[in-house]
Amino acid sequence: MPSKVILKVTKGELSGKEFTYSEKEQLFIGRQEDCAIVLPDKSVSRYHCMLEVTPPYVTVRDFGSLNGTFLNGEKIGGRERSISAEDAQKEYHEEFDLHDGNTLGLGKHCELTLRTIAAIYCADCGEEVLGADEVGNGETTPDDAPQTYVNDKGEPICEACYSRREAKKQDDALAAVEKERIENARIEQARLEEERLEGEKKRKDAEAVAEALAKKLKAAADRAAKEEAEREHMKAVAAAAALKKAEEELQCKQDEQRKSEEEQRMRAAEENERREAERKHLEEMKNQQAEKRCIGCGMQFTPKTPDRNLCPKCAGDREKVLEAILKQKLGTAIVQPEKDRTPASLKSLRKVKRLGAGGMGEVWLVQEEKTGEKFALKTMLPQVAADKKSKDSFLREALLGEALDHKNVIKVYKTGCESGVFFILMELCEGGSVDKYMQRCGGRLPLDVATYIILQVLDGLEYAHHADVSVKCGWRAKSATGVVHRDFKPGNIFLADGNKYPIAKVADFGLAKAFETAGLSKHTRTGTAAGTPVFQPRQQIANYKYSKPEVDVWAAAASYYNMLTGNIPKDIHGKDVWLEMFTGEVVPIRRRNPQVPEKLAAVIDQALVEKPEIGIKTAAELKRQMIAALPDDIKQMVRGVL
Repeated sequence: MPSKVILKVTKGELSGKEFTYSEKEQLFIGRQEDCAIVLPDKSVSRYHCMLEVTPPYVTVRDFGSLNGTFLNGEKIGGRERSISAEDAQKEYHEEFDLHDGNTLGLGKHCELTLRTIAAIYCADCGEEVLGADEVGNGETTPDDAPQTYVNDKGEPICEACYSRREAKKQDDALAAVEKERIENARIEQARLEEERLEGEKKRKDAEAVAEALAKKLKAAADRAAKEEAEREHMKAVAAAAALKKAEEELQCKQDEQRKSEEEQRMRAAEENERREAERKHLEEMKNQQAEKRCIGCGMQFTPKTPDRNLCPKCAGDREKVLEAILKQKLGTAIVQPEKDRTPASLKSLRKVKRLGAGGMGEVWLVQEEKTGEKFALKTMLPQVAADKKSKDSFLREALLGEALDHKNVIKVYKTGCESGVFFILMELCEGGSVDKYMQRCGGRLPLDVATYIILQVLDGLEYAHHADVSVKCGWRAKSATGVVHRDFKPGNIFLADGNKYPIAKVADFGLAKAFETAGLSKHTRTGTAAGTPVFQPRQQIANYKYSKPEVDVWAAAASYYNMLTGNIPKDIHGKDVWLEMFTGEVVPIRRRNPQVPEKLAAVIDQALVEKPEIGIKTAAELKRQMIAALPDDIKQMVRGVL
């Protein structure tokens, strides 16, 4: 079964109630009604603390509560009574790791006890054993246990290993059925042959009788018995007709028998094909354990997964991982070229230089030696080691971005994994990202340039939010109607060139969800794959799985706000970023930049509304309202993207 985290209220008004989580969650705890766990105890603050749950890992952060937070009886957060709640929220709040059996005291009378349940692994193959459906927030643990499988020793095994054992039992049963079928067919054939011989004997006897009667009729032609002889002859003819009919019925039975045997042979052939496919699948799983020679140092090693071509030591060297990706994974990548060229096969990609680096990976400029065409290669090392299940989960989500095809979405040519490092080969945008462009322009962009960029990326978002895409990862497929970005920000908008009015493209569609769905980001931090909180609406912060297109529309409006002012929409200076982005109000844009036209400012402020719901829900509607509010001179400057 998958890892779980169970929070049980052991003291307080809700004593005995359990909260179970089997997926990543960010839980605000307090008396406020919009908290994930609402505790009515008056000694608990409105926003008391936040738990970050990534089963089986849990951390806690106190928001400066009045009565404090206690871990196993030891105070880990709170404020002095002389300090106001507002001042306390400006301070840095340390995070603490929680473990199985820990107690978390909130206020004076409320206490939670933590229980963690680690994943169960298959005793036969070592893969994680899948469990029941997830349990929702606030629900008690269900009584009915998830379906499990065990081997002959009573040890838990996965469904695939159980299926292999059941397949062998079915093969033995089918062999017994086949043996019985052959014996029954032999008996039936012998019976039919006996009936045929008996019928042949009767026919010959009847012919002999008819011949004797014919001679008798000829000898007594002058006698009165001629008529009687004629009647006997008619009886003989009738007997012959009856015999012929019996032979025809026998032939019909034999035809039906042959047809039945043919159908049984066809079913047996189909069953053999199925068993052969299962055999090949099992053979592939067996080959995963075969030794390989490391392409980095030449040493023999046993890979954990087929895509590992580097030994554990070389897998820690980013340079060798990059060379392995270029050599092993991109040698057969097919890149769709411009319309006036035929498809080119990338036979010899080479690295040129590193374009940038971050906590989880790097971006390299690579070039195809034969054609000279340049591409961007992004490598990403997850914060948590990726097993086969999480790797396939990541690739199924990330490949959705590869299926997108729009002039304002960066084209992805190849997505894969090598030695635990994920990579994406995509088109190169010479102008770089918008956040770097803003730095070169003094921190913010002129109204005409920012508008020219944002109108294009809104077209890209509108396309992606309604695109029908389908991808295949291994022998599993995934289809979706619409792809939500979930980490839209100026750093994910790229410019194709260095012109004043450049072509703008959105990058990294599907990556935020891919990392979260696969469980590869252990903790959420500002700027990580789980999203950048300063460009997220409160709906997405309260529930990271909230992935409707409207969160991208809010983020696009926040990015436009950032381009025009050099600031983010909310004032987080000296405050806890998570709490402020969840509870704080947006600063009207004209307070930050009075030069923004009033009608356009009203549209931007409306798009950044969060309560009770997001103000503008589609990229097409935001673009329509922006165009209507633009001054005539700006419309003339950006007419190419209206």
